[in-house]
Amino acid sequence: MGKLDRIGGLATVVGILGLGVVLGFILAGVMEPTPVRAVATDRAENCVVATGWVDEGVEALYFLDFLTGTLRAAVPSNQTRDFRARFEANVLADLQKVVDLQNAGLAAVNAQRARAGQPPLPPLQVPQNPRFLMVTGNLDIRRGGAARTRPSSAAVYVAELNTGIVLAYVIPWNQSAHAANQPQSGPMELWASDRFGTAVIRTQ
Repeated sequence: MGKLDRIGGLATVVGILGLGVVLGFILAGVMEPTPVRAVATDRAENCVVATGWVDEGVEALYFLDFLTGTLRAAVPSNQTRDFRARFEANVLADLQKVVDLQNAGLAAVNAQRARAGQPPLPPLQVPQNPRFLMVTGNLDIRRGGAARTRPSSAAVYVAELNTGIVLAYVIPWNQSAHAANQPQSGPMELWASDRFGTAVIRTQ
């Protein structure tokens, strides 16, 4: 291969690389970037923590204490080094309400079973030693433009394994207060609940 051939080959490679760079810049300007939203969950013996989105670019920390059933959410300030927004829910109290509703429906089922000569199904109980899992997930909740507060853009899901009941909570979020670095607090809202597991573990 002669010197001119080597120079020509090198020029071809440089030209292809240059064309790739130009095309990359063009596509970067035309194509919209896809945002990546990562959340995290971790647990220890008596508690679990998770993160979840509250608003665009704003994330909350969720902390569930297994012993008290207290679920707390906190959002860091965007101006000062503290948690300016705090919210709370009583998971055990909400779990009891759902258990009561489930047992009310179960009473009607057991009445039908009794007429058919079948044994009754056992009622649900809130266990003395609940076993919790917790994750977060994005929600597409309709938000009124005039409302001062609106549901957070993600829910935190708390599952109790003995009963199979899942509770979904949202934060009543005030974006204006967050932008002005004003404190906000209040109860978390139980958005939805249902029983997904069927096995009942009785605790004495």
